[in-house]
Amino acid sequence: MKIVDVINVVKSGISQLTANNFFDAETPELTETDTAALVELGHALEDHQLAADIFLGALVDTLTTMRIDSRAYSAVLPSLFVDTYEWGGFREHVVIGLSDILEDEMYPINGFIGYNETGGTAEAQRIAGIEHGTFKPSAQSKFYDEGKAFMIALSTVREQLFTAVRSLAELNKLISAMQISVDNTIQLKAEVGALSTVSTGVARAIALGNEIKLVTRYNDLTGESLSTGWAALNDDKFTAFVLETIANVEDEVKRFTSVYNNHEHVTFSNDSRLILLSKFANRAKFGVRANTYNEQLLGIGDYERISGWQAVTQDNADPFAPETLSSIALTAASATKVGLTVPEGATGVTLSNIIGFLYDRYALGISLDKKKVTTSYTASQDKYNTYHHNIINYIIDDNFPMVAFTLN
Repeated sequence: MKIVDVINVVKSGISQLTANNFFDAETPELTETDTAALVELGHALEDHQLAADIFLGALVDTLTTMRIDSRAYSAVLPSLFVDTYEWGGFREHVVIGLSDILEDEMYPINGFIGYNETGGTAEAQRIAGIEHGTFKPSAQSKFYDEGKAFMIALSTVREQLFTAVRSLAELNKLISAMQISVDNTIQLKAEVGALSTVSTGVARAIALGNEIKLVTRYNDLTGESLSTGWAALNDDKFTAFVLETIANVEDEVKRFTSVYNNHEHVTFSNDSRLILLSKFANRAKFGVRANTYNEQLLGIGDYERISGWQAVTQDNADPFAPETLSSIALTAASATKVGLTVPEGATGVTLSNIIGFLYDRYALGISLDKKKVTTSYTASQDKYNTYHHNIINYIIDDNFPMVAFTLN
C-alpha cells in the first residue's frame, strides 16, 4: 500500500472547520481546498502493476471480503463509514457487467440450415463458433491502495502526575481527560476526511454531468423565470418541485441505467443514501411541509443533514450564509483530478448552490485500515510518550451512481 502524507491538508481543514488558527495555518477562511488529496478515486486494475489477468484472475490479494457486485435488486440505506471488517470489500471493487444475448439456435427464426445445402462452410463455422465459443460477461475492477496515515502523540510526565494527584481515582480522571483530547482530535480528523470525501464526490458527480440543475429544470417545465440561487426557495411551488425531483431521482437510480454513474456501464442502486444541506432541509420542512396536512405527500425518505459542504470563516459578516455553506472550493489540482475544467490562469474552481447529494452505498466509503498504539519511555525526564497510529482510506468509485442537486 502506498502511504500518503496529508498532514497539511488535515491541519488546514481543521482550522477552517473550527474557524480557529490551531496549527499555525493561514487565517482560516473558505479558500480553494485540496480535498482530492485525501480522497482516492481509484484506478482500473488492468493498469495496476500487480494485475496479471483481468477477468476473474485480477484478484490482487486475499482481502477477506472482496466485494463482487452481485447484489439482489432491492433498496436499503447505507452508511458512509464502513466497519473495519468491511474494509476488504472496499479495497477492491469488481463489477460484473451484463451477459451477451444470442439468437436461440434451438428455435431458429428461418428454420434450420443444413451445412451441405444452403449454409455451406460459413454456416458450419458459425455454428462451431457458438458451440465451442467462450461466453463471459464484461468485468471491470478497481483497486484502492492509497493509505492516509496520521499519528497523534500524548506525553505524560510520571513525576508531575503523581505529585499533582492525591489518589488513583484522581489519576484515572486526569489520564482519561488527556485521552479524551486524543479521541476528540481523531474524531475531528475523521470529520475533515468525511467532508472531503463528500465534497469530492459532489465535484466528481458534477464533472460527470450528473448535476440536477433544479431552477433550470423548473423554468423549462413551467415557463417561469426564477433566478438561480437561494432566492428561488422563496417560491413554495418551486421548493415542492425540488422535493418531488429528489424523490423521482431516488427511484430512477434503482433502475438499470448508465445515466447516473460514469456512463461506462449499466448499473443500479439498491443501497442509496441522501445528504441534504441543513438550510435547505429546514426551508423544506418549515416552508412547504408545514403547509400540508399530510407530510407523507412530500416525503423523500430518510436522509442525513450537513451544515456545510466544507467550512466557514470567522471573518465573514455572515459566516453561515447559504451561499457560503452551499459552495465547494477546489484547488486546481483537485478540480483536475475529479475531471473539472480549470479556467486559464485560475487558482481553482468553486461550485455553488449545492443543496443535496445522492449516492450509492459503494460509491463512497471511509474505513480504518490499521490502528496501533506504541509507547516510549525517556528515563532522563521520567516521561512516557504514547503514539496513536492510524491509516485511513477515503474511497470514491464512480462505477456506482452519484447525483448532485443544485439551485442552478
